Amino acid sequence: MARSFGIDTIISYPDFRMTEAFGNRKRLGDKAFFAQCREKIEKGEVWHSGENVFIQMVTYSGHSPFKMPESLKTVHFSNRVPEIMADYMTVAHYTDEAIGKFVEYLKTRPEYERTMVVITGDHEGLADHRKELCHTKAGKGIIPGDEFTPFIVLNSPVPMHYLKVMGQIDIYPTLLNLLGLEKFRWSGIGQSILDPRKPGIAISPKRKIDGDTLHISADELLRMQQSQVISDRIIRFDKLKDLR
Repeated sequence: MARSFGIDTIISYPDFRMTEAFGNRKRLGDKAFFAQCREKIEKGEVWHSGENVFIQMVTYSGHSPFKMPESLKTVHFSNRVPEIMADYMTVAHYTDEAIGKFVEYLKTRPEYERTMVVITGDHEGLADHRKELCHTKAGKGIIPGDEFTPFIVLNSPVPMHYLKVMGQIDIYPTLLNLLGLEKFRWSGIGQSILDPRKPGIAISPKRKIDGDTLHISADELLRMQQSQVISDRIIRFDKLKDLR
């Protein structure tokens, strides 16, 4: 699958030293992960000087149950904060610091001015705990009820703060737009947020519609809700085989 996306090199679990492992699977902590990624870049293993490259880095520390050694914690919370909420914020702070230090390193490289850094997530973090935390005294007003993931772009050629709802399928076409690659052979299945025609809505994994539906017809909303099921059936049952 990676080759189909044009990825020529995968550096994974066996390629890293377990110097700071924790979590339910004892995987490498994000600070050690980013530090070793920096080493690999400086050694020319993944990014040669002056080379145009796409690098995807997948962090792990922010996975449930959000437990980490006391020695690695850089922030602490009152015992009035629910334990799961405190643990989540502690790990999030740890990962944010790791990303921040890595970005500071990137800024020292001559390629930084023409490097776009994208920070996003593959799913929200609190899962079943979110609903209960929203109603606690400590969580009210801090923990949102909606299940969103971050989408932050550094060195974007278009500075903006997008306040509408967008879906994960919209990230790829948005990045193509920002990179000036609108005519790339695969444009994705979403819509760039730079397109003024894009509605500010998204379909959740449970096919719930999030965002402003005021100006969307009922037929279009139904089509969007059904598209996930149809797509799944096309893939699962190879429904395009007759068109080959």
